[in-house]
Amino acid sequence: MAVALGFSLIFSKKFIDVDSDILMFYMLDITLFQIGWAIVQISHLSLIPEISQSHAHSSDLTAIRYTASVCCNMTVYLVTLLILKQNVESQAVGPADFYKFKEIALIITFIGIMSCMLFYCGLLGRYGDGYETLREPEDVNNLNDNNRHFMKSVVMYTVALMYMASRLFTILNLIYIPLYIDERSTTDQTRIDEVRETIATVPLVSYIASFLTSILLKYKNGICNDKMIYAIGTTFGLLSSILIGIGVPTTSDTELYVIAALIGISGSSTMVASLCLTANFVKTNGHGGGMIYSLVTFTDKLISGAVVLLVQNM
Repeated sequence: MAVALGFSLIFSKKFIDVDSDILMFYMLDITLFQIGWAIVQISHLSLIPEISQSHAHSSDLTAIRYTASVCCNMTVYLVTLLILKQNVESQAVGPADFYKFKEIALIITFIGIMSCMLFYCGLLGRYGDGYETLREPEDVNNLNDNNRHFMKSVVMYTVALMYMASRLFTILNLIYIPLYIDERSTTDQTRIDEVRETIATVPLVSYIASFLTSILLKYKNGICNDKMIYAIGTTFGLLSSILIGIGVPTTSDTELYVIAALIGISGSSTMVASLCLTANFVKTNGHGGGMIYSLVTFTDKLISGAVVLLVQNM
């Protein structure tokens, strides 16, 4: 409910002048949204090690979850593309499109609420007897020093760092790809009419590549381990960053779509691998999933916010 309310309120009213009251409104609204989002994300991720039968099963569940997440992102961009192409008077995206983005937000919120209802209906059944418990019996002999104080575990911080790096790469691209496309269009006035469609199709191509990669990762067991998958994904990410640094010609969008595909492959590979490693750490060491994922998610959001703030002030 916090996510649905917070997201829908973002486009609830079109403000003409920006003052301190409006800034406070958006701060409270985004805080509400982020609190709800974190609670949903942590509780959902904690289910994976709790119901998984083995590390292979945990990897499959993680890949399936990420595939569903990518499908949701693709749905957002498809809805955005369809809405922005309706009754086009100006090809440029601007304040006049406020009510279109409001319509997009309401549609996405409705889809999200319906999905949550289906999710909770699916949880009404009981888990089978074959599922392992998350923790071993809490006997003193079964709890070593690392189990009692997981904050002292080096592996914990390594996993958190890998997850944070993967999320940071994904979030920064999600934020700055549309801005990059808009800025790129201003340098070539002959192609400014194409920005409305490109601003939705380029991220969509990235998510399609991510979707296909996540499907392939479901069959990675026995071929590549999680660390190798993460290394491969990092390589694709570095390659896309190098291509962006070299520069993309404004005369064609082909290179832009190739870079978007590389970003999608990298984001999917690193995210699935880091989540699999986190779930394996939770299950192997017998820690509570909620606590581990809370720490990992906190690290992700703290660093991501700091990096975005740093970039905006450069």
